[in-house]
Amino acid sequence: MKSHNSSIGNALYQLAEQNDLVVFIFEPATQQFLYLSPAFEQIFDRTPEGLSYTDLLPFIDADDQSYLKEAYQKLLSGEDNPTGDANKYLEFQIMLSDETAKWIQVKPVLITDEHNRTLIGGTAEDVTARRHYAELETRHANKKNAILQILSHDLAGPLATIQSLSSLIATAIQPYKNEDISRLIDLITQTSKRSIKIIRDFMEQEFLESAEVDLVKTRVNLVEIVGQMLEEMQRSEQYMQKTFHFNHSDPTIYAVIDEVKFVQIINNLLSNAIKFTHDDGVITVSIDDNEQTDTILLTFKDNGIGIPEKYHASLFDKFTKARRPGLRKEVTVGLGMSIIKTIVEWHQGKIWFESKENTGTTFFVEIPRYGASHK
Repeated sequence: MKSHNSSIGNALYQLAEQNDLVVFIFEPATQQFLYLSPAFEQIFDRTPEGLSYTDLLPFIDADDQSYLKEAYQKLLSGEDNPTGDANKYLEFQIMLSDETAKWIQVKPVLITDEHNRTLIGGTAEDVTARRHYAELETRHANKKNAILQILSHDLAGPLATIQSLSSLIATAIQPYKNEDISRLIDLITQTSKRSIKIIRDFMEQEFLESAEVDLVKTRVNLVEIVGQMLEEMQRSEQYMQKTFHFNHSDPTIYAVIDEVKFVQIINNLLSNAIKFTHDDGVITVSIDDNEQTDTILLTFKDNGIGIPEKYHASLFDKFTKARRPGLRKEVTVGLGMSIIKTIVEWHQGKIWFESKENTGTTFFVEIPRYGASHK
């Protein structure tokens, strides 16, 4: 049996030595690495011999050090998932001596050796290219959402107005009994109605498709994400005639989230604020990091028309009766708030709102600071 275990150990050692992933074994009692595979040198651009935990600290981004320390303490205390991610990955940034920045993904596991020593083993991987691709994808998604908002606001609204006006004209010319004009007006009415339906179906499909895909969580800076989305919307602010404010308790507030899904939450709440706020209105987004409760609170406040009290209890229901067109007849998807609530709950968070007619609405989204497992 010992010979068999020895053969497996030799095979695993050879696998680690030849793998592109960094394989490591760390001893908390001595703060020393007992083993680091050769791939470590490729990532950190230094040899692993005699390396201790403190030797790595200068490489690690200052904002990430507290995050790693907390995950380290949770792992030692025996928590099954100290990283806050469903896949138990840690992601953090390092800065090399030549000022090259890299994103590292680590999967740590608490183990015990034959001498009953508590050790931390695992793998580490350079995921910089993957992160850059994800950031690019998010930027394009933000642009797409801004375009969809303009599509809803600046195209569906006028089409709805054309439809309403054509119906009024059709009624007004009835006494004249001019079939040719009536036929042309009916063509205008039907064309605008079909165009509005195309816009509604397109926006609904875009929203539902992204909501149906499984969560893929990463650690991201919420301030950066929301800031980018607001920038995209502010570029079209000249059309919306709204003023946006952005407040945050810290320039870097990290959360472990599915970025694509969470953007849907933000976009939906901003879209609603825009649709139900008059021109020259004010929309304020705030992000607060509460270390005492280990939560992050996002608020979306507007001074718009508010939500009638009769709709408060059913707002998050599927096909809710609270579904209303915007002030300019913008397209509204009835499933929207129901899906948003589901996505928030997938992140082990909660959503609620306060609203008063003709005063405004504030939505609150609270999620764990470092995420939670999605089961």
